[in-house]
Amino acid sequence: MLDVASSAAAFAAAPDRLTILAADERHAAGLRTLVADALAQEGQSWSSKPPLHADTEISIDEIRTLIAASRSRLLVAVEGTVIVGCVLITRLPGERCALGLLGVDPACRGRGLGGRLIAAAELIAENSFGSDQIELCVLAERTKLAAYYARLGFAPTGERRTVPLADATMEFLVMAKPLIPAMVSCGVS
Repeated sequence: MLDVASSAAAFAAAPDRLTILAADERHAAGLRTLVADALAQEGQSWSSKPPLHADTEISIDEIRTLIAASRSRLLVAVEGTVIVGCVLITRLPGERCALGLLGVDPACRGRGLGGRLIAAAELIAENSFGSDQIELCVLAERTKLAAYYARLGFAPTGERRTVPLADATMEFLVMAKPLIPAMVSCGVS
């Protein structure tokens, strides 16, 4: 039987001492800080407004809930003992998964870490959840971010989702990518 966590970590490991693994309770506080710092560095929150405080973005309890959820897997990228990235994979109805909560430490950007986290998430989606497609939502106004995902193989589905807030409405572009069975993960080259 394929040990997906080990396969994802082996796939994502590199000479720079980076390991990608499933998050557990000991990662909760570091994950909250990482997500808050990543958003603060960009000068925006999910609602395109500067975050007031790290706790307004995601709480430790919310992270613990994500870690414990049976229909999702929260991965962390750890370099030495420092959490430098994360990604959440959630099983959706049908044979699909959603990618979310992708965050990279601002000091580690530009090294391909986001792409490595997404590749690990794709392995989990396919091998642990049996998915043949992975999708994500990106704020429609974040065109550079949508272009980044397009370079990684995601394409707009034509669907848009809106989320009403007290003082605004957020509009998301839905992007998806088919998952092609990874022959390497099966031992076939």
